[in-house]
Amino acid sequence: MYKELREKAEKKVEAKKAFFICTIIFTFVSIVLLMLAYYLPAISFWVSLPIPIFVMILAILYLSAFGLPTKNGQFSDDWEEEEIEKEMLKLYRRRKADLPPLEDLSETEVLELKELERLKKKWDWREDYV
Repeated sequence: MYKELREKAEKKVEAKKAFFICTIIFTFVSIVLLMLAYYLPAISFWVSLPIPIFVMILAILYLSAFGLPTKNGQFSDDWEEEEIEKEMLKLYRRRKADLPPLEDLSETEVLELKELERLKKKWDWREDYV
């Protein structure tokens, strides 16, 4: 099960990485084309023509990498709840990385961390929300 999840996550990360690389390349090429269109006004239409095509390609890549945040064309409560849980998990990880050593924490802060760890164990982390 872990390998399947890992492979799925790797494919998702590769798609996102490809989107970002294409965005950078298309931006650079579009800037060069716009500069050419400015300096060569006689052919500016033909030089600028690929830019809307680049935008459409980026839209398709975005949808394949990140997907739509909807189910059946409508925003659902499940989607919203999943996004909240993802953000909470990101914030928790970030906060955990920023925490001082356990010896430097006060008693109430240690108790809050223990409560958070208990909640973490109670939640089912095996579900795939991606």
